[in-house]
Amino acid sequence: MFGFKLWGRFGSFRDPITITQNMTFSIPPKTTVGGVLASILGIDYNDYFNDNEYFDFGYSLILKNPVRKKSFAQNYLMDYTEKSLSRLNLMLDIRDNNQKLLLHEKQKKELESKELPTKAEEKKIKSLGKRIATTKEKLNKSIDVWKEKSAERFTKAKPIYRELLINPSFYIFINKFKHEDKIIELMKEHLSEFPLYMGNSEFAANYQFIDCHKYEKKKIMKLDSFTGNPEKIKFETGKKYTNVYAATRTTGSREYRDYKSMVVCDKKIILSSAIDGYSLNTDTGDFNCEFI
Repeated sequence: MFGFKLWGRFGSFRDPITITQNMTFSIPPKTTVGGVLASILGIDYNDYFNDNEYFDFGYSLILKNPVRKKSFAQNYLMDYTEKSLSRLNLMLDIRDNNQKLLLHEKQKKELESKELPTKAEEKKIKSLGKRIATTKEKLNKSIDVWKEKSAERFTKAKPIYRELLINPSFYIFINKFKHEDKIIELMKEHLSEFPLYMGNSEFAANYQFIDCHKYEKKKIMKLDSFTGNPEKIKFETGKKYTNVYAATRTTGSREYRDYKSMVVCDKKIILSSAIDGYSLNTDTGDFNCEFI
């Protein structure tokens, strides 16, 4: 068993169920944590997605900072890519036709400069004259269409509603990870093969290894921050509970599997009956954790 602190200035763990609304989970789900571990190890996502044993580890989480979210709307241009590609193709047509025109005019001028051109050269001059006229027509047509397209504006906007986590910070504990020995060695040296993100490449993440000096499996009725048994919670006033329904596994085709309901709280969670958990003694304190 081992742990690590994961934090950043911003985070966005997108709920894959949302489409037009880019909503974030309050915590990094197990699939995201698996991606973080793979980044540290340098395992390509195609490899661990196709590894049926990779997500067999237990995962638990403790809120280091309270959950804070910021919601806002962004306007995306629905047809930006299509129109930009159309304009680019027109510019390429103009460039190609202009190069052809210059080449034909140069060849025609060289042949016409001869005092006594041969019959073949005279025939070539006439052929070049026709090519020049055709190329000029294509060039002028492309320029006219390009001017028309350039006068158009990208007026069709598509609003996307986004959520961001502000100053997210978590203690994450991992039990029975397939590559535990190797990743502990890397984490102790604060190494990572790939850059770490808080769910989105816009938001850089950092981590710090947490050594679990002692851990004991036991029946627990009071948990720190996180549980997968929401039906057993004794809800108390003054505490902020957040429900998360997320996948705990992904497959090779990037399909999410084994969804589970979890609840996180800014304070300790009291249960109505005991569950199987672990008592942890770590560098950062003592915790009661449930693993999923």
